[in-house]
Amino acid sequence: MFGNSRLPARGLLAVGLTGLITLTAAPAFASSAAPATRHSTARPTAPAGKTKDPTSRYNTWRKAQKAAGFRLRVPTRTYGLKRKHPILVGPCDAAGQRRKKAVYAQWGSGKRFLALDQNNSGRACSNFGAAKPLGVFRVQGHKARMYGFCGGHGLPSCKVRNVVLVLAWRAGHRYYVTYSSREWRSTLLGFARHLRFRR
Repeated sequence: MFGNSRLPARGLLAVGLTGLITLTAAPAFASSAAPATRHSTARPTAPAGKTKDPTSRYNTWRKAQKAAGFRLRVPTRTYGLKRKHPILVGPCDAAGQRRKKAVYAQWGSGKRFLALDQNNSGRACSNFGAAKPLGVFRVQGHKARMYGFCGGHGLPSCKVRNVVLVLAWRAGHRYYVTYSSREWRSTLLGFARHLRFRR
């Protein structure tokens, strides 16, 4: 991940290169994440200007794929949402995996967004915090687990649309995470199921 930190289950989705990014900020930088465990620990983000930014930004998938060094999947269905920000390519922050790459892109409109995070380490590069398990689904022949920031104290019901959802799965040496905000579960599943390798 671009910042291997545990996130609170309310109000935040992902860790950015300059700190925590709120759901209303765009882009919300995320990266190849897994649910937090009781042993997860937060790692503070370095102050701005103290370290070199290891992340590169690209306007095309061709350039991002060349920088990542592995074949990328891109969505063929984004439910009317457009990508307004560069594609991010940075190192995987999992122990012993810094030579592997994580790639993040986001499509959004207002407070709605869909996001795709993929890496070539074959496992999660970080965790996304405490979220409620919402089920296991099949995505292109692989078992994918869905989580939601919902159903807890002070959080919205998991039955409403206004929640942040996460769907994560492994496919061989690739690890994928898709995110959504203010979208139904079926939309996030459709987004994930319509990912295709870039030609």
